[in-house]
Amino acid sequence: MKLIKSLCFLFCFVIICGVFSFGMNPYQSQTFAFAEQSESNVYDEIDSYLSDACAKAHFPAMSITIVNKEDVLLSKTYGNCQSTDTPFLLGSVSKSFTALGIMQLVEQDKINLNAKLSDYLPNATDGNKISILQLLNHTSGLGEHQNLDNYKIVGKQGVHKYANVNYSILGKIIESVSRQSYQDYVEENIFEPLSMSKSAATYEKAKENGLIQTYENWFGTNTKTTPKFPESDNAWITTSAGYLSASTSDLGKYLQMYMRGGEGIISSDSIDKMFYENVEVQASIPYKYGMGWTLTNEPLKQPALRHSGLVETGMSTIYILPESEIGIAIAVNTNDYFVGKDMMDRIDWSIVLMLTGDKPNQITANEYVTRHFLYDLAYFVVFAISVLPLCLIKFYKKRLTTGRLWVKISLLISLHLILPILLLLLPQMFFATPLWVVMAFVPDMFTTIAVSAALLFVGGILKTLFLIAKRKKIQIFNFQ
Repeated sequence: MKLIKSLCFLFCFVIICGVFSFGMNPYQSQTFAFAEQSESNVYDEIDSYLSDACAKAHFPAMSITIVNKEDVLLSKTYGNCQSTDTPFLLGSVSKSFTALGIMQLVEQDKINLNAKLSDYLPNATDGNKISILQLLNHTSGLGEHQNLDNYKIVGKQGVHKYANVNYSILGKIIESVSRQSYQDYVEENIFEPLSMSKSAATYEKAKENGLIQTYENWFGTNTKTTPKFPESDNAWITTSAGYLSASTSDLGKYLQMYMRGGEGIISSDSIDKMFYENVEVQASIPYKYGMGWTLTNEPLKQPALRHSGLVETGMSTIYILPESEIGIAIAVNTNDYFVGKDMMDRIDWSIVLMLTGDKPNQITANEYVTRHFLYDLAYFVVFAISVLPLCLIKFYKKRLTTGRLWVKISLLISLHLILPILLLLLPQMFFATPLWVVMAFVPDMFTTIAVSAALLFVGGILKTLFLIAKRKKIQIFNFQ
């Protein structure tokens, strides 16, 4: 009895600790680290910094291109990437391309930003309540985890709530208005005019272009895997919301287009609308969200336009510094959600810090191993607690003749029914994140949760059978 009570207490303690550790970022304060940088060749310093940071963050490969309006200022790769012409998955950086496509059609008077969704997609759910501009700014009220099959207004309209489905719908609007597939539209109206020969809107084309080997992280180890491209229009992240691919070299051309005023792709007035007709977003570092771009004014020395991207097997970020007229594109080929994602944020912000005369955030030598060790330890403890009742089933059977029945039943329900259900519901309860999202983006955590819950259920079934058998005085298993 004492053993079971101890297990219950330890299990609850581990889960509570896990909740707080997953929700807290001890390195978040290092995103902006201000100190005057020495006068030297900043691009050599960025190169040296990235070479060191990529190794410490355990990224299999990284590519970066930095440009101004006319020239390429830095073009480098690290790890297992041979060329900045190698394509990476862009994640939500794709949204800026979708927004650009919408604005092109606005300039052709085929789309009105203030028009309702139903004007272009007559059968759209809540289509008469949502404007095109609301989709672009994520102020439509649609839910974060909805898709094209189940979307509807669930939040307050006019308030920014990031949701992939907004840009999935925008992709459908592009198809409806242009009478082309989204893939064909982007290729013909953006990629080809800008000579982005290593960019693609389909998996087949991405592979043909030499898409880099992708990875996912399991317990601190990057493991080779195939990209999780959307298999249907009903995916949570569709192509128009997050599955374009491009090399950082191509992204450099894309950023130069904006800095040159559109180059016939889009007008400078439309660019200003994309960048600056935005909505306030309250966060630890406040920013504004425009049409596929975020704008951060403080605490940097100059404004920065930015969008980051994350899919199951890759991360990327693009920047434009309007005052310096510099564009930055950086990409890696793995998704390490709890550790690598934070490091990627700190690394890409560090490039901006260095370009504006400040010192970068430092990635310490043992940080990756230490942080993953703590997560892995939490996973191991949860797994060990879930398997322990099975290991001790013989002792449980021997103790069936002692103690009160209602106590045994209560403990059985608490340990083997309530706790595994709680474990399965933890992501939704504490982070408003469905378990299927955890499965896609944090596979090691999902596996730990699923296997541990299953073991607890199995242990509960065995204990219930033994309890029933003891009451009826029959023998079902022999653990003597």
